[in-house]
Amino acid sequence: MAESAHREVGVLYLGAATGYSTDRMHSDHAPSPGRAGLRALPLAASFVAIPLASAGARFIDASGESAAFLPWLLLAGIGVLAALRRPAPGEPTRRGFPFGVALFTMLCAGLILYTPTLVSGLAPLLPHLAELSPLVMLLLCFLWAATFGLPDRADLQRYGALLGALCLADLALELALFRAVPAVRLIGNADILAGLLLVSLCAGLRPGESEGGLPEPDQGRPLWRALVMLGLLACLSRPGLFAGAWVYLCFGRGGLGRRALYCALCAALFAATFYLPATVSDSARFVDYWLWLEALRLWGQNPTALLSGFPLSTPLPIDFPMGMGPIWEAATRSPTPFGVSVSQIPSFWLRAIMGWGLAAPAALLAVLIPLLLRRPTRLGAGLTAALFAQGMSTPLLYDPAMAAPIGLAFILALRLPESTVSHQSEPTVAPREATPDTGTDPVDEWDLRPL
Repeated sequence: MAESAHREVGVLYLGAATGYSTDRMHSDHAPSPGRAGLRALPLAASFVAIPLASAGARFIDASGESAAFLPWLLLAGIGVLAALRRPAPGEPTRRGFPFGVALFTMLCAGLILYTPTLVSGLAPLLPHLAELSPLVMLLLCFLWAATFGLPDRADLQRYGALLGALCLADLALELALFRAVPAVRLIGNADILAGLLLVSLCAGLRPGESEGGLPEPDQGRPLWRALVMLGLLACLSRPGLFAGAWVYLCFGRGGLGRRALYCALCAALFAATFYLPATVSDSARFVDYWLWLEALRLWGQNPTALLSGFPLSTPLPIDFPMGMGPIWEAATRSPTPFGVSVSQIPSFWLRAIMGWGLAAPAALLAVLIPLLLRRPTRLGAGLTAALFAQGMSTPLLYDPAMAAPIGLAFILALRLPESTVSHQSEPTVAPREATPDTGTDPVDEWDLRPL
């Protein structure tokens, strides 16, 4: 995964050098016709293509493993080609497009041919590059929005509805085949699927002016929102049910009774998950709980590590207790003699603190919270709640399939309202000055209307 992340950094920075412009993300101009359908392509990959590919891989191979960054490398290549032709929506086509494509093709060929040599030379930095994958994915979101435009709330709900339908079908299939509800479904991890559906749920919250006075449009359809809410229930993800209940109770559509009913249903399913029979795939949950306890023990023995983090190139000083070894190998498919590395921690917050110390999550919150308070919206508040809840058990930004929708949704929540943007973008037309001789305007005098 680190090798793929290294290649992705090179591709993205080539895109930045060839004309991506971040100040276009606040533009209210409609994308060109050729790009209108591409702005939601990352959502199609995260919500539909990757879950279906995961299900197909599980039917072909029991491990179901795949290259996590491969779809995003392909999307980064599409973005670079689009930027080589036209830097941003609405701008004229660049000259020398075939020459730029040839150079880009040569760069890709060089990366493919000489990647082993490059990786061997950068071997000491690979663990650090892997831990920088959240920044790489956020950069991809910014560059994609600048090149193709932002997907709107309807796009988030549309693809969320498709994922919700897949989750419902997956739950029915799991119950029919295995008579159980495992934590790892055919289409992916239940917590990760719930995190994606939470992004769609936040996109369909109550429209109108928010508490900060910013307008939130009414986009999407009731059927889409219903499929998203039912799909979230079908995931049976504890952090997903907790965050979904909180978000919908505070900011959902309809009266208080309707919102309280959905919240009570989430709470009932949350409690029911503790009584479900354990399966082999539940080992991922046990590993998550065990790593949190081990992290507390390590911080108690070495408090300075809470600020500085642990070395990324060596395993963590954790010993496997009796009975934990088989659970660890079943969950991670990694032998216990290799130990536990920071990159194997599933929780976003725990992985960030163990790798970089408290400085990394503190910096993230220091940047995010002031922006959300400056432009408070229900979409932003809901995403923040999902960020805190899902980050306790899912990789969030470390997983590219989650990072792309979360990054695009946060950009959508933090951008200027459309009314403000359109008002600022209106050109100022100076009044026509009267001629000094007659004091009348020749256009009005001779009725010179446009032909």
